[in-house]
Amino acid sequence: MRNLIVLLAILAVTVACKSKKHAVTDAPVRIGTLLTDTTTMLKGDNINRKSWSHFSDKLSIDYTSDDGQEMSGTLSLRMRNDSILWFSVSVAFGIQVAKGIITRDSVLILDLYHKEYMRLGIKDLSAMLGASVSLRELQNLIVSNPIFDTLYYRKDTPTGGWFSATPPITNLLFTNSNGNIDSSVIADTEKNRQIKVVYDGEQRSGAFSVPNQMRLTAFGDKNTVRLQAAFTNPSDAAIPSYPFSIPPGFTPKK
Repeated sequence: MRNLIVLLAILAVTVACKSKKHAVTDAPVRIGTLLTDTTTMLKGDNINRKSWSHFSDKLSIDYTSDDGQEMSGTLSLRMRNDSILWFSVSVAFGIQVAKGIITRDSVLILDLYHKEYMRLGIKDLSAMLGASVSLRELQNLIVSNPIFDTLYYRKDTPTGGWFSATPPITNLLFTNSNGNIDSSVIADTEKNRQIKVVYDGEQRSGAFSVPNQMRLTAFGDKNTVRLQAAFTNPSDAAIPSYPFSIPPGFTPKK
């Protein structure tokens, strides 16, 4: 249940993109041939880096995993760039089952169904997701920015994509003719874990664009999970509040 709630809080989907000819199958990408020396990267690439301050939306989601877990519902998101990610998860008939806040250094999640809460460090979240990512990288993944948006990417000849790394984590992504990202892979080369996401279509969210859909596959040592999400009403309007508190009677999740 812990992994289910956290994954629902963060990510989304996997279909071949309408605007892209790269097909991403439900299997890990082989990354053994990718370069890992960032010191020789060219000082520039043609990848669009979206500038944004606020983002909110309600995403329609479907979650499945190889160990038999399934859930469908709505994921509400509020984000301030490189600062905070607020979320709530609702299932059938709008029943809210979880909510939480992720900041640069911590994660706090309420399990409303069992009246429990979970407090984690950002490193604990990385372990659950199968890749060492922070709040910034999670937000980049949601809005379809380069995962490591402050680094330069170099062309990876074997795959035709773009590559960057902060060892042991690598990021391989593919772009369309406009420089927008169609698909992205995050891999931990030491632990053989990988997150793969494909973006489908494009729509405006005020001053910047977001996908119509995302499809995420997370490959772990013992389990593969899939989260499919559709953006329904994205907005870049300033968000005045991120209401969150632990209600009386809630106990720590063990």
